[in-house]
Amino acid sequence: MSKRHLIVAVKEGEYVERFADYLRDSAFGESWQLTAFTNPAALRGFIRGGYAIDLLAAQPDMLGELGELPADLPVAALVEYLGQSRHGQEVLQFQPLPQLLQAFAALYAAGGNRLPKAVREGKEPSVVAVYSASGGTGKTTLAMQAAKQAGILGVPSFYLNLEQWNASWPADGGGGEDLAKLLYALQSDSGQAASAVAALRRRHPSLGLDMIAASDNPDERLSLGAEQAKRLIAAIAGTGEYGCIAVDLDCRLDALHAGVFEACDAVLWLMTPDAVSLRKNELALDYGERKFGDAFASQRPKFRFVQVGGSSREPAVYGGRNLRIDAVLPYVEEWASGGHLSGTGVMAPHYRGAVETLIRRLGIA
Repeated sequence: MSKRHLIVAVKEGEYVERFADYLRDSAFGESWQLTAFTNPAALRGFIRGGYAIDLLAAQPDMLGELGELPADLPVAALVEYLGQSRHGQEVLQFQPLPQLLQAFAALYAAGGNRLPKAVREGKEPSVVAVYSASGGTGKTTLAMQAAKQAGILGVPSFYLNLEQWNASWPADGGGGEDLAKLLYALQSDSGQAASAVAALRRRHPSLGLDMIAASDNPDERLSLGAEQAKRLIAAIAGTGEYGCIAVDLDCRLDALHAGVFEACDAVLWLMTPDAVSLRKNELALDYGERKFGDAFASQRPKFRFVQVGGSSREPAVYGGRNLRIDAVLPYVEEWASGGHLSGTGVMAPHYRGAVETLIRRLGIA
């Protein structure tokens, strides 16, 4: 079997020597051939020469000097910390070499830096749901920040909160009956659902996002089923004004979730690298498979498992379920001391950068 071609580009010659020595004597070296560069110009000539490349791993500065790269070239940015680079996939450069090689192998198996795109063909908006079976993972933070960052990048976005306990809207912001009015428009089947969205949507005062105000009656969330969820998302898309719809889901797993999973293009499934979070999410997956059967199984290709906290040193596979981690988001220390988890206010720059990288990888921006 011919070897795959790994290209590593760093400016430290001593690092290259140490990496090459380890690779030569490892099992990884039996299937991978290394070509290393410390000079961006030489690497640029190599790429333009059309030589075989199965995975390119390079420091962000060197990637920046390469200019435009082939669209189908699998690329990983070798970073000192996650969120350092805006290139699609990041891998920590300074970590034990066995873990580094494992990260390369997982990246290659996943298709390089290309996550399946969330954007549909045509003019339909990208619909991305954020879910976790365990609380405190930052679902609302991610959903709001994803919508906000998409807007900053020129993709008009709508934030849809479908939690029973919706704290995303200011308590004194009004609009407590807006969801009920919108649901009535959906049920009437009058063809005016998109117009109702346009009439009832509100602009969040600090995030600059369009959304529906939190309901005064939490039971309205419990009344929503799969078909109503799909109609609601279709009504927002039907306004023709948004390129992204970010759906914020609560921790239960019921008919509404099944409908959202069906209507969306990607599900960002959050977990933290602790045993309790892992177990809760494993139980949720088991329940979804038993409760919804093939309908749930058919949505699994949309799931993107996102770890909050930790690093790429964490195992790529959790438990016995092969939950490959598609992305890692940094944990913001201020959250532990009473900082906001709502996604409002000024967000830590490294978290913003990681979210931007994630939505770019999904093809939203």
